[in-house]
Amino acid sequence: MRFRYAMVCSSNQNRSMEAHVLLNRQGLDVASYGTGSHVKLLGPSATEPNVYGFGAPYKHMFDELRRKDPELYPILSSLYSSLDS
Repeated sequence: MRFRYAMVCSSNQNRSMEAHVLLNRQGLDVASYGTGSHVKLLGPSATEPNVYGFGAPYKHMFDELRRKDPELYPILSSLYSSLDS
């Protein structure tokens, strides 16, 4: 029997995304979920997160953040490279 793993976070934010990446790199069947109403990612300040609706593809988020400020979001390249879009 093959196990499936779920990463759950209120906003599907950084820690659950990083766990998704690490488990995915090990060849595990991983899916990410959130319990809130949207996805929040780092913004230019703690009070200005980047907010996306659940179901927004990682590629859309990555492309938009890179377009906004490529130097502010360098970690996204490594996260996105391991996630399905």
